[in-house]
Amino acid sequence: MSAAHARDTFYVIEVKDHLTKFYHLPNELPARSQEEVQQIRREGYNIREGLAAMQWVVENRPEFEHTPAYRRFLLKWPIITDTKEAILQHQFQDALIFLDTMITLDELDPSAHYHLGLVYRYISEFLKSEYSLRRCLDLYPELAIGHRALGFTLAYLDRPEEAIAELEIALQTLHNDPETLRALDEIRTH
Repeated sequence: MSAAHARDTFYVIEVKDHLTKFYHLPNELPARSQEEVQQIRREGYNIREGLAAMQWVVENRPEFEHTPAYRRFLLKWPIITDTKEAILQHQFQDALIFLDTMITLDELDPSAHYHLGLVYRYISEFLKSEYSLRRCLDLYPELAIGHRALGFTLAYLDRPEEAIAELEIALQTLHNDPETLRALDEIRTH
């Protein structure tokens, strides 16, 4: 492969620790050696490198089909990190403001709806939590943590059969997840 052709090649790589598919953003990296690509395919790459790859595409490939999505993701990234920090600090009203901004930027972002569902559950607004988590799952049906979160919310709403069904869907991917198994056991014994 020529050096010029190699520079124009993209490899689709998942950022494993940040659920890239969750954001509907396949990540293309500028070309690397085959050995590097194989290692990344096996191990994933960190979010900093993912952000750098998206920035590279935005700057160097404005015509590329994913460029608008990357640009939107790069705009949302600081809001995403602020949201996660607010949730960790139990600053739920701040998190709601950040999430409203994210949804305004991208109504089709399942991540925003997922986190909104979590925040509503944390502040005991269970019907709003259910609505947000169902919206997340409409956008990303195979998201196991979304099914788990919906199962927890449905348990709070005293709808055990639906809760069990959602938690069992989650376990198809989250094999032997202790939190999910504990919740299933609690729901079944009550």
